[in-house]
Order: sequence, then C-alpha cells, then structure tokens
Amino acid sequence: MNDNMMEEGICEACTLTKASYNVARDSNGYSTSITWTFKLYNNVNYKKQNVVIDGDGNTEEQLVPTVTEENLIKTESATYAIPTDQRTQATHEEPHVHENEMAFQAAYRTWADSHRESGAGKDFWSVFNG
Repeated sequence: MNDNMMEEGICEACTLTKASYNVARDSNGYSTSITWTFKLYNNVNYKKQNVVIDGDGNTEEQLVPTVTEENLIKTESATYAIPTDQRTQATHEEPHVHENEMAFQAAYRTWADSHRESGAGKDFWSVFNG
C-alpha cells in the first residue's frame, strides 16, 4: 500500500500475514527441514512510528501495521524438506556473525522460493489465501 494514501487507524478491509519458522537440523547441525507458521489477521491498525532505515541509525516516520490476537483469522503451517544440496550449518541467531548470517539468509531465500514455486507450495498458498 502507498503510505501517502494510508492514514493512521484501523483498516477493517486490510489483512496482514505474520510468519515465524523453525529449522530442524541433523546431528551434524545441517538443516533438514523448515516449518513456517503463518498467521492471518484482519482489522489491521496502522500507527506512525519512527523506523530505523539504515546501518547508521537514521530514522524516518512510517505507517507500521499492528494487530492483536483477537483479530487472528487463521493459522496454518507448511513444511519444506530441504534437499541435500540446499542444506547448511549456517544459523540465524543473536548476536549476528556477518558471514554466517549472510549464508543463512541466502539459504532461507532459496528454501522460501523453492517451496513457494513447488506444487505443495502453490497448493498451500491457494488454500491459505482462499
């Protein structure tokens, strides 16, 4: 949505999807599967907040969507079995170690894209968004 057209307040026609995930690993620490949990909310409340926009700590005011659990419409999970050639020992944890974080983010994007483009992924999103 264009922030110039949005105003602060509740948008009853708006929905928001939040995602969390868990990566399963083998005994050597290699990723074997990822399970995403998606939560769909309605009645999105937009509030102006100062958001950090770069590594120097500069901020800009943006409309940020917020939701409450009372506006939860549904929760669904999807699991992607990670093929051997996409497995990694890289992790996403605090504090970030830059090289490890970049390797994890690259693997995560591959997993998400591969799942979304698969038959199972297309079926999942068709049902979730249906």
